[in-house]
Amino acid sequence: MSPDPSASLDPDTPFRIDHVLNFFTTLGLWVMIVVGVIGVALFFWRLHSPETYEERFAAPARLLRWRLWAYASWHRLCKRCGLAASEQVTRRNKEGQQVTSTRWLYPKLLGTDVSHTTLHLTVRARMGQTVEDLERAVPAIRDAAGAHSARAVVVSPGTLRIELVMREQLSTIGHATPPTAVATTRVTLGRREDGSAWILPLRGRHTLTVGCSDAGKGSIFWGIAGGLAPAVAAGVVHLIGIDLKYGIELSVGARLFTKIATTEADAVETLAGLEKLMNKRGQAMAGHSRDHRPTKASPLVVLLIDELAGVTAYMSDPTLRKEAAASLSRILTKGRALGIVVAAFLQDPRKEILPMRGLFTQTIALRLRSREEVTMVLGDGIADKAPAHRIAPDRPGTGYVIAADGHTVKVRSDFWSDDQIRSTARQYGRSTTAGGQSSE
Repeated sequence: MSPDPSASLDPDTPFRIDHVLNFFTTLGLWVMIVVGVIGVALFFWRLHSPETYEERFAAPARLLRWRLWAYASWHRLCKRCGLAASEQVTRRNKEGQQVTSTRWLYPKLLGTDVSHTTLHLTVRARMGQTVEDLERAVPAIRDAAGAHSARAVVVSPGTLRIELVMREQLSTIGHATPPTAVATTRVTLGRREDGSAWILPLRGRHTLTVGCSDAGKGSIFWGIAGGLAPAVAAGVVHLIGIDLKYGIELSVGARLFTKIATTEADAVETLAGLEKLMNKRGQAMAGHSRDHRPTKASPLVVLLIDELAGVTAYMSDPTLRKEAAASLSRILTKGRALGIVVAAFLQDPRKEILPMRGLFTQTIALRLRSREEVTMVLGDGIADKAPAHRIAPDRPGTGYVIAADGHTVKVRSDFWSDDQIRSTARQYGRSTTAGGQSSE
């Protein structure tokens, strides 16, 4: 019979290495058994109650791991990302000899905070460093952390908060839920990358959505039109549509629209009519109000243009094209404060296709073909923060938008099926339409 390694040793018994080996072997065996039992218990917990497993074990463990990674990796991360600086220090040792050593200086990690999707790092720049230096390293920190995206916010002089989205909430397709409440200022289109609702301001904003073919522009189009459907039924919003691709896109929900233009001549006439309305409202509001408030007598007018290039660049008649571009430019310049806003959709963001791009007050970049196109859509220096050219083709509706605080946010619109569009149009739209005109 082998001796019990856990038994106390007789002081007179000479030390034997096999006793120590037996002790550690037995200890390792028990550790393996305990770990195995815990692993099996966690497996069955996850299998039978995934919600409580995620809430009580997986999520706290994940958040702790993110924090430990930040503290354990910070100095190495600063060196690799170019945030640390070294200096040579000379001193005398005990023997009086001069010894030169290298001292590293790092930006200080003041603290970490975590949410269910995001790791927040609060960092103070070292002496001789600026917050701009820290901001330039954010993409490298993002990739080192394995984060989906990152943003940086200056919280005080010399101090930056870096937000790393560690768990993106956009991998699955969300299905739209038609609203029931009347809204004229904003619509909910889908989700932001942290799982919160993506709410798009509308009143007082002109919105340009750019994306290549099959990028998901239709979901945003119907997210806006469908989101305003209760307000359409209440009479405080009128939707005007221009669809020069034979009206195919808008025909599914035609009842929601007061007017739909499907020919070049009709599009020019529609834009001219909006100009007249804009001038009439401007004269009525002058000296009385600076901000339009939607009512049944003076509803918010939302012009939805399915393919903007068809209006600004591809009209076959040069005269009509010139008239349309001029009218649209004037509406974009003066219409916002008068309750006339434009939501336009475009595939090609080149300047010759859309010379009035700068008149749109908010822009959504869906999947684009190149880094240069991202710069055309969102502006210089944004391609690293909003790499729309890297969005996978199998994620339609995913894109980047400039948030109200000036930072880029990754979003994904909910999907509107044809049946949902038809159902919403039947519930909230006008009873009959003929030739694109409502019965009113």
